[in-house]
Amino acid sequence: MKNFPAFLLCIALSFLYVANSGANPGIIPVTKFTSSAMPAGIPEGWSLDKKNGKPSMRIKKEDNVFYLNLISSGDSSFGVRKEFRVDVKKFPILCWRWKVNKLPRGGDVRKTSTDDQALQVYVAFKATGFPTITNTPVIGYIWDSEAPKGWTGRSPQIGGSKLRYIVLRNKTDQTGQWYTERRNLYKDYKKLFGDIKGGKPQGLTTGLQIHINSQHTKSPVDSLIGEMYFSDAPSDIALAESVREVTQKQDLKISAIKPPAPPRISAIKPPPPPKISAVKKQPLTDCININIEFGPGSVAIGDNYNDEMQAIVKYLIKNPESKLTIIGHTNNIGTKQNNLVLSKRRATSVKNYLVDKFNIDGQRLIVQGVGSTQPVDDNDTDEGRKKNGRVTINNCP
Repeated sequence: MKNFPAFLLCIALSFLYVANSGANPGIIPVTKFTSSAMPAGIPEGWSLDKKNGKPSMRIKKEDNVFYLNLISSGDSSFGVRKEFRVDVKKFPILCWRWKVNKLPRGGDVRKTSTDDQALQVYVAFKATGFPTITNTPVIGYIWDSEAPKGWTGRSPQIGGSKLRYIVLRNKTDQTGQWYTERRNLYKDYKKLFGDIKGGKPQGLTTGLQIHINSQHTKSPVDSLIGEMYFSDAPSDIALAESVREVTQKQDLKISAIKPPAPPRISAIKPPPPPKISAVKKQPLTDCININIEFGPGSVAIGDNYNDEMQAIVKYLIKNPESKLTIIGHTNNIGTKQNNLVLSKRRATSVKNYLVDKFNIDGQRLIVQGVGSTQPVDDNDTDEGRKKNGRVTINNCP
C-alpha cells in the first residue's frame, strides 16, 4: 500500500465507535449492505480512504444480496474504512465473503514495485507505543496474485513494520467465484505479533478497512466484498478451526479434517455385531434429515433455512469422511423433462450455497434430480405442490 503511515493514522485514531451485537446473539455485524444507495459516493457508515488515482465503487446486487464493488483502472489505490472496537478474545472470528473478477497482473505483496492486490481486508488494533503511526499493529488479509497462499510477512513499504499480512487467496483461485473466509483474529494476532508483548492484543480493535490497489502494476482490477461480521458462534469457531493453514497446493476444504483414530484394544476382539443391530444403534447425531422447500419454479434458498444449512455443516465437520446426496424434487406442473432439469437445478443451488458460503468441499456433495417422480403430498392442492417442490438430504437409516 502506498502512503502507509496515513492509513495507520486514520485507523489508529478510531476509538469512538462501540460495536453493537445487533439482533443475532454471538454476532457483531460490521457491515451488511441493504441497498444500492451510496450517500456521498461511499457506503453509509464508512469513510473514503484515497491514496492514488480516482476511486470507483458501487453497490451491486446479486441473487438478492448487495455487495460493495471496487474497481481500479490501473492507476488507483483506495478503499473505505470504519471505526470499530471489538474484543477479539470474546469475539475471535472475523467472517466475510469476497469475489475477484480481475486480478492485477504480476501483483506480489512481497515486492515494493509490485505491491498490488485485488482486495485487502485490514484490522487495526490498539497502538503498542508512541508514536501511534508506526506502532499500531494491523493485520492484512489479502487476495494476491503471485504470493503463495498461506504466506505471512511484513509490508515492504516504508514504515510498514507493524502491518503484517496473511495471503488467503491468489491466482490459483477461480475468478468470478464467491469465497467465504473465517479467520480467528486472536490466534492470527498471536502468530503475527509474537515479538510484541508476547503476542497479546493490548486492547480492543480500533478500525477496519477494505482496500484495492493496482497503481504499481498498472493493470485493471475488479473485486466485490459482502457481509462482514465478528462472531463467537460455535459454528463459526468450529469452521475456522477445522481449516488447516492453506498452502499453495492446499485449498480451504472441510474435507481436510482428520479426527484422531480411536484407541485400539488388541487383547480383546469381540465378534462384529450383526448389521441390523448396528443400524438400530446408530446414534441420532450421526445422521441427518433435511428438507428445503422452494417457491414455484424457483431455485432460490430462503433465509429461513439457515438452521438447516448449519446442521449440514456441523454434520460434515463431525463426519469428515462422509458424503451427502442432495436430491431435488418438483411438483407435476410442467413437462417431465423441464421438471427433471428444475429438480437438478434446485439440488445444485443447495450445493453451491454450501460451497460458496461455508467452503464445503464440493466433492463431498452429490447432486441428483428426480423431477416429480417422488411426491410426498397431493399435487392437486397448492399446499401439496409446495411440499413436493423441495430438496432432501437424508442419510438416516
